[in-house]
Amino acid sequence: MKINLGIRRIKNSIKNAWTTFKEKDKKELFTEIFSSRYFALFIFIIIFLKTIVFLVDTVFYKNHGIWPWHLRQTAFFIIILVAPMLLFRKSRWRFGYGIILNFLVSCLLFADELYYEYASNIISVMQAGNLQYKNEIIAAIPSLLKIRQILYFIDFPIIIYFLASKKVKVEKVKNFKFKPIAIMAVTITILCTYYHFIPESLELVTGYIYNKKNSVRYGTIYGFHIVDIINAITHNDNVKYEEYGDMIKEYKKFKEFQREENAENLAYSGIAEGKNVIILQLESVQNFVTNKTINGKEITPNLNKFLKENIQITNMHATSYTTTADSEHSVITSLYPLENGEAFAKYYGNTYDNIFQLFKDKGYYTMYAHGNYAYFWNRKNVTSKLPIDKKTFLENFKDRSELIRTYLSDELLYKQTVDLFEKAIEENEGPVVYDIVASSSHKPFELAGIIDKYKKVSIDVGDLAGTELGNYLEAVNYADYAFGIFINLLKERGLYDDTVIVVFGDHYGMQMYDENLIQFLGYNKNDYNDARMQFEFSNVLAGMRVPGIKNLVIDEPVSKSDIKPTLAQLCNLKDTFSIGMSLFERKSYIAINNGKVITKNYYYDGTGWFRLSDGEEVDLSALPEEESKKLKTYTEKAIDEIDISSSVVIKNLLQNNLKKLKKENEEALNVENQVIAEE
Repeated sequence: MKINLGIRRIKNSIKNAWTTFKEKDKKELFTEIFSSRYFALFIFIIIFLKTIVFLVDTVFYKNHGIWPWHLRQTAFFIIILVAPMLLFRKSRWRFGYGIILNFLVSCLLFADELYYEYASNIISVMQAGNLQYKNEIIAAIPSLLKIRQILYFIDFPIIIYFLASKKVKVEKVKNFKFKPIAIMAVTITILCTYYHFIPESLELVTGYIYNKKNSVRYGTIYGFHIVDIINAITHNDNVKYEEYGDMIKEYKKFKEFQREENAENLAYSGIAEGKNVIILQLESVQNFVTNKTINGKEITPNLNKFLKENIQITNMHATSYTTTADSEHSVITSLYPLENGEAFAKYYGNTYDNIFQLFKDKGYYTMYAHGNYAYFWNRKNVTSKLPIDKKTFLENFKDRSELIRTYLSDELLYKQTVDLFEKAIEENEGPVVYDIVASSSHKPFELAGIIDKYKKVSIDVGDLAGTELGNYLEAVNYADYAFGIFINLLKERGLYDDTVIVVFGDHYGMQMYDENLIQFLGYNKNDYNDARMQFEFSNVLAGMRVPGIKNLVIDEPVSKSDIKPTLAQLCNLKDTFSIGMSLFERKSYIAINNGKVITKNYYYDGTGWFRLSDGEEVDLSALPEEESKKLKTYTEKAIDEIDISSSVVIKNLLQNNLKKLKKENEEALNVENQVIAEE
């Protein structure tokens, strides 16, 4: 009876409120709201709704569903932001605080979404230093914009219109006595909210420190940014191993695990000793374009031919979701990159066991080329710290007649690097290693500046023309065209047969959940395999030419950190410190620097294991005991190697210790060889 009476009262209250709203003059009503403390509730609702707009198309995407728990925690964060409004006595000050807060949160969510569209990740304050590359960043923005993003700012022109037209005004009133009890009530609200609910979110963010998407899912976008700011301040102390001795002990344990887990394959050891080497990094070329056709034509005919004739690597993954510089860092050092180029930007002066030094010690002439200016991603400083004999950047190339924004076209890059390669071989007694970084297929994939574009782009993208996927496929097709010129020039000059060539994409090109891409890959956009999509996102095109090896396919999971130890094995170099291992030793799993793990059949997204075949989550207890145990071990070892790598980079732990480690490795190898000889 009492319950029914209570329900009737609530209904009547709602009915009376609605009647009052309809009958009351709207100008008077909104003036009261804007001038009263109810404006705090208005701002709370607006920010809460904008946060939901952000969540549904990013970290919770369509088929994940937003968790009620997440919404609750989000509400409490917003309460803390909004509650100070109640302490303002003057309505105009309160109104001003609310509008400024709303605008700042709108900008934050908008920036988060733009970066998520760009990198399928959440922006960090650590990336503030990347503003020096604002021109390149701005160039990519138009391709990231969506109509729905208007919702982040749609309330501002409406409010401005009402205020400017004087349909609504903020009255200059003091409608509340500034009593101590009011301060106490607001303070208690904030403290109770903070101490009861917020620590839970912050702890969950910290628990997923390597996986920013899960940090937001479990700790809210506001919890993530709070922890992110704290981590930025304490960054140099945020490592597992502070001292070299602790790190190297764990590193040796990890390398022992690698040897036990993967059978050593010595079949190709030294097969390319003394051969010239080209390391070719392609911009944004993912593996899904390999052997794929559109409207009856191959997207990458030249790369397909190269891979078929030599060594095709079908399961290579980027070690991070971010920049070209991160890919270079992993290739050069066999370590994981930090966040978004930070290893190049901040830790370029560190001591690493780098690939150029390995070749230099073997008597190689070392070369590096990139089709952009030396300042970009701090490459001038990075390469100055490496033993590179010949460096060539955009400002150093003679022919700069074909540019895509600030990038030299791949065609001109290859024609001139082949000339430089040939000259270096003629002038130096020893072999040559050349690291070349191409860039024409860079986001936003527009190919503006290419002369006679459609004489060089051989595919017709049909209905995809003008879409991001259509532009991407054309850009990749052009990159393939230029690669064909590169290979033909090497053959014409007699440089191909005696050269090891490693070619690979640096990172993703297409945004993970682009609907055209989902359809292009053969998935139903409303019911696709999410694990496979995440797999495709990090899976880059890769292959090798090694004189003496033909028609080989490597389909086990490998990563960029494996390139350095692979070349060390092939060319008989002394590799001292590498997180990766040779591609020919067939690794069981690879990790990405956000803690995700990939095996041949499964994908770990930071929360659980999923089958790549159907995307279904795997119940580890239902698997055979040995297989379940292995998957659990892989997640643990992945974090171990990321921790080791991050500690080496942030604390520069190889400085003053690399020579000692080299000597230890040589002594251990001598002992091993002696034992083998005695046996």
